Amino acid sequence: MKRQNVRTLSLIVVTFTYLLLGAAIFDHFESDNEVEEHQRLTESANKLRHKYNMSQDDFDQITQLAIQMKPYKAGTQWKFAGAFYFATTVITTIELETGSSSYPVIRTKYFNMNFRFLKRTIEMKP
Repeated sequence: MKRQNVRTLSLIVVTFTYLLLGAAIFDHFESDNEVEEHQRLTESANKLRHKYNMSQDDFDQITQLAIQMKPYKAGTQWKFAGAFYFATTVITTIELETGSSSYPVIRTKYFNMNFRFLKRTIEMKP
């Protein structure tokens, strides 16, 4: 096998091992806490529902309404400052090289940039 191929394969193996190790560490530290938090929130929701004598359907409707209203709690996001922050984030997180890049690479990067923009736009709709 060529030396370059061995280095590439080694890099892939090391990166994948690093990802597996990181996933195992995060799973170990966070999974128990997540289960406990879910149980605590479920108990709190049931207490609240019984305290105000609400049906499950009414409680689900209020919960859904609260979830939909959460993005607007801090006020309107799309003022000039919010739009400027978003534009800055797009520019700094999407790498678009010019010059040495081939046409398919540039086309792929533009697709990714547009996809991310559409995804963020869709996620913000209530």
